[in-house]
Amino acid sequence: MTSKEMNHDQEPRRPVTARELRKAKEARKKLKQEHQEKQGGVDEEEVAQGQEEPVHTPETSSNSTEEQEPAEEQGAGEGEQVLPENPELVFQLLEEQLEKAKEEAAKWKRESEENEERVHRVTAELENFRRRAKKDREESVRYAAVPLVESLLPALDNLERALEAGADSEDAKSLHQGVEMVYRQLLQSLETHGLSQIEAKGQPFNPHEHDAVMEVEVDGVDSGMVVEELQKGYRYKDRVIRPSMVKVSS
Repeated sequence: MTSKEMNHDQEPRRPVTARELRKAKEARKKLKQEHQEKQGGVDEEEVAQGQEEPVHTPETSSNSTEEQEPAEEQGAGEGEQVLPENPELVFQLLEEQLEKAKEEAAKWKRESEENEERVHRVTAELENFRRRAKKDREESVRYAAVPLVESLLPALDNLERALEAGADSEDAKSLHQGVEMVYRQLLQSLETHGLSQIEAKGQPFNPHEHDAVMEVEVDGVDSGMVVEELQKGYRYKDRVIRPSMVKVSS
């Protein structure tokens, strides 16, 4: 082995690519054809050996190694992000990722606050609904007898008119006493269950309890005072079921 060959073997061998290998084969094939044309009768086995000898197994191994290395790099890249070698670019990339994470966190915080506010609002609405339902239920029980009491008011009115008509008649005095007894008993029974008469005459006009059907001028009476009651008004417990029909001073 010559010194040139020794130096050649000591130099690191560059990996041979598939393209270079293909070109080398084509060149050897062309040289083979030219050699056959010039020499003729060359033993095919020697030509085959001459063709196979330059193709060393290390070249194929190097080519295989070259193909495996990118595959290994690709496999490594699938599991983690490959950062650039420049530190400034690395810092910039990390900064961008940090800003993106902050934006996502702020978005989640806003959504959380909105959801919490929505829960508080729905809870308050539900509580108000429960209170209203409870109040309506209590009132429906408390004022369940209002329709019955209202239906008896005309009977009281008629009894009261009968008493007023027969009060001065001597012949109807006994009848008057009987009607008055019925009237008192009925009124007392209704008062026991929550009915009460609304005071009107001599009271300041109250639009919630009085129904003014006429205004009159009365000497010595201030304006806005009830001077006469035309029909009694009634209250069932704390609810006015019929206002008093009155005359009011102007």
